[in-house]
Amino acid sequence: MMRRLVWTFWLALILSVVGTFVVSAFLIKQWNKFVSYSEIIEPTNYPFRILSKEIEAALNQKRGLESILLNHPITELGEVYLIDSSGADVLGRNLPVRISQAEFSVDAVEISNQSSNHPPVFVRGIKSDLGETFSLVLRFDPASYPFWNLFRGLGLYWVLFAALVVSSLISWWFAIKITHPIQYLALASGRQGEGDLVSRFDSKILQRRDELGELARQLQASDAKIRSLLNKQKKFLRDVSHEVRTPLARLQVAAATLELDSSDSQALSQIEYEVQTIDQLVQDLLHLSHFDRPSMSHKVEGINIVSLLDEFADRSRILTQQKKLTIALKHTVQRGQRLVGVRFLLDRALDNLMTNAIRHSPERGKIRVSCEVSEEYCCLGVLDEGEGIDTESMGDIFEPFVRLDSSRSRQTGGFGLGLSLVKRIAEVHEGTVVASNESNGFFISLVLPLGKNKTLQASSFL
Repeated sequence: MMRRLVWTFWLALILSVVGTFVVSAFLIKQWNKFVSYSEIIEPTNYPFRILSKEIEAALNQKRGLESILLNHPITELGEVYLIDSSGADVLGRNLPVRISQAEFSVDAVEISNQSSNHPPVFVRGIKSDLGETFSLVLRFDPASYPFWNLFRGLGLYWVLFAALVVSSLISWWFAIKITHPIQYLALASGRQGEGDLVSRFDSKILQRRDELGELARQLQASDAKIRSLLNKQKKFLRDVSHEVRTPLARLQVAAATLELDSSDSQALSQIEYEVQTIDQLVQDLLHLSHFDRPSMSHKVEGINIVSLLDEFADRSRILTQQKKLTIALKHTVQRGQRLVGVRFLLDRALDNLMTNAIRHSPERGKIRVSCEVSEEYCCLGVLDEGEGIDTESMGDIFEPFVRLDSSRSRQTGGFGLGLSLVKRIAEVHEGTVVASNESNGFFISLVLPLGKNKTLQASSFL
């Protein structure tokens, strides 16, 4: 299907051709009239003399006079009147002022006002066999006369000049219609490159229904996305600063305590704990930044789903001992079914889901791990018995450093990076992560394509 801008090009071309043709045809017609006019104004006045002879014959024969006066070819150049001795037109037509007030000779041809800006009037006397006298008057068309004057000076070059003017005007209109929005978009794009983001675009350009309008809408969307990313970056830096500042402050307090009492074991334990906290934060940040420039060392392979689940459950049971939680694993996966992906990343995603579930589960609670496999997808889910979250905030939990408690206290632990990593890992595997409130807790599922009909390449993770 041809794009709208192509049709605009075609329309401009057609308008240029049609406009040039119409103007040229009109001027050629005027040129033909000018040629006839030139023959009449010559000293011989040959066409006008022939007309007077035909009218004289019609007067003598008393027939065909009206047809000659109205339909003779010379009438294309102007109006032909036959005036009797009383000064009235023989056909009863009203005479122009210039003709009704003029006095004409019967014996000669007169040319009135040939040098003025008005078209000349040609007059010739006619006498019938009955002795009646008449004045044959030819008044040239005033609308065509200016064109004849131009032809007198330029000839047919005037036709070429007019055609060029018409085509130039149409081309200029089309160029303005195309180049103006392009210049505007180029300027807006340049401002974006310099960091000056455009908050509003010209509504006329946005409402265009061609490729330029689509480009403007995409540029506006990218502008909004860039501003959003910049805001997220600023928020990310603030959050990182906050997360690092808190353990560092506690480290300073513990160090000051050791300076006073070097045998204070509680201060030593506090220092060890805060170092581990900062180390965990750095690891999470490194994993998160990994997806902006991932390593090629990760191996893409076919992963046995049952083995993935069993090893995940074994690792998780060690983590649940402190809160005396129970892990229930339920799946219908057949032995040998495989999932194409990176084992290290999938292990990390499942571990983060389990860590999140343990953090929000009550003591002696139960965490349910499920897995369902369809023809194309594998759905790995973790259900805890903790409190749910507001539906409006459901999408925010996958953003970095998001913890829904406004006080940002870390009573439940964590930095708010775990679920963000899960989302990034799912996207790398061309999958999704979904969260929902259930009647008996909070459920997060990792939906991944099995990849049976294709082989994931390492470039997918670049």
